[in-house]
Amino acid sequence: MIALWILQSYYEYTGDARVIDFMTRYFHFELSVPDEHFLKTYWENSRGGDNLWSVAWLYNRTGDSKLLELAEKIHRNTANWTKATELPNWHNVNVAQGCREPATYYLFTGDPKMVDASYNVQSLVRRTFGQVPGGMFGADENARMGFFDPRQGTETCGFAEQMASDEIMLLITGDPYWAENCEDIAFNSYPAAFMPDYKALRYITAPNMVRSDSENHKPGIDNDGPFLAMNPFSSRCCQHNHGFAWPYYAEHLMLATPDNGAAAVLFSTCEARMKVSEGKEIVIKEETDYPFDTQIRFTVGTNEVAVNFPFYIRIPSWTRNASLKVNGKSVVTGLEPGKYACIDREWKDGDRVEVDFPMEISFRTWQVNKNSVSVDYGPLTLSLRISEKYVKKNSTETAIWDSKWQEGADASQWPTYEIYAESPWNYALQVESVKLKERRALKPGVNPFTQADVPLVFEARGKQVPDWKIDEYKLCGVLPYENAAKSDVYETVELIPMGAARLRISAFPTCQ
Repeated sequence: MIALWILQSYYEYTGDARVIDFMTRYFHFELSVPDEHFLKTYWENSRGGDNLWSVAWLYNRTGDSKLLELAEKIHRNTANWTKATELPNWHNVNVAQGCREPATYYLFTGDPKMVDASYNVQSLVRRTFGQVPGGMFGADENARMGFFDPRQGTETCGFAEQMASDEIMLLITGDPYWAENCEDIAFNSYPAAFMPDYKALRYITAPNMVRSDSENHKPGIDNDGPFLAMNPFSSRCCQHNHGFAWPYYAEHLMLATPDNGAAAVLFSTCEARMKVSEGKEIVIKEETDYPFDTQIRFTVGTNEVAVNFPFYIRIPSWTRNASLKVNGKSVVTGLEPGKYACIDREWKDGDRVEVDFPMEISFRTWQVNKNSVSVDYGPLTLSLRISEKYVKKNSTETAIWDSKWQEGADASQWPTYEIYAESPWNYALQVESVKLKERRALKPGVNPFTQADVPLVFEARGKQVPDWKIDEYKLCGVLPYENAAKSDVYETVELIPMGAARLRISAFPTCQ
């Protein structure tokens, strides 16, 4: 299934017809496999939706009627992700990956209940284990009742797969919700799972995480081994899977629309070559420092001819008083958060569109997790700035059994890092005191998801909670209750976007 996705991307880039021929023959082979041998092992049964998405991809290019028969066979033999109150299993990656399968099957049947089922999986796991910031849910590897505090984490695989599911659900439904959930993960959860140079990652990253070491923290987390260390070799699933997340994010920045237009649904500097109207080729160039800046600029290239087409731009649900200009003139008023703005006009070469999404400080309360609060600034969630001490380790001493070292690999070039807190982290936050302290320009070619180079810094007041400590599993203790004793002294603390915080507190108890 993974190889099929790689071939699809390869074909989209090269147009190599051998991919179509190979996939057609392979899918005809799948039709010949008896049901009792098809998609029956645990992993493939949970993730048959990946195979189904590839069938949809090929059918859209060939119209081969045999693929309709195969789609029904795949759905019939895949784990059932359509139940109202239970899931086939509670493995975090399976859930993030499997949630899209019913909606993919909807493409073949037209049954809206299949789309509803995918929404239900997304909602069910988040109502139960997702009362946390960062767009994910606390499952470590497998979600367990009683383990839903923000100190429970997600596999790095889970971040990548949920982003892929969000993008696919966005393609199927057009619902801006999926774009926002994808951003939530991409900007807040995913970047902190890596060392800043991306040479090492950790298996599990949590919204509240104050130690990243090589010790075994089971049963505090549902994994038996050194799964909080930044290791470049361990946890092969994540080592391979994480590399899909940013490329697929980039692929879904600009989309075609059913009315032969273009849509900007995720935002980043890019250049998109598209066909609109009656197959006319255009180029849309996008420039922005989003999510660290509010402004996004588009330039439309039409090869010096006039072209009529609708251009849609997603308006984030968190912004107020968004503005949109074409060639310096306001043309759309009453932009509705959480919807799309549409500019349907005759476009000329060099036309410019400028949008501004004002960002404000806002708060979310997580009722299930003791009314803890997270702080947002536009699409960014903020974390306590904790002084991080990095300790270099020999990767050969911390890698687990699945590391599969390449012969001759120079371990000194690929060290493991442990990270320890060197400043207090157990603060209750006075939420009304949060304010922007510093805004810096984004540095070209520099990773902004680091403490040293993050462009935004905030300030707030808080009180320490003395009994909120490292617990018996050597993890960040579960959140204290609201009436827990607090220090008599207010302290000034700094907050930064949580994507830049490898150690973080992003769900806070509060104080008046």
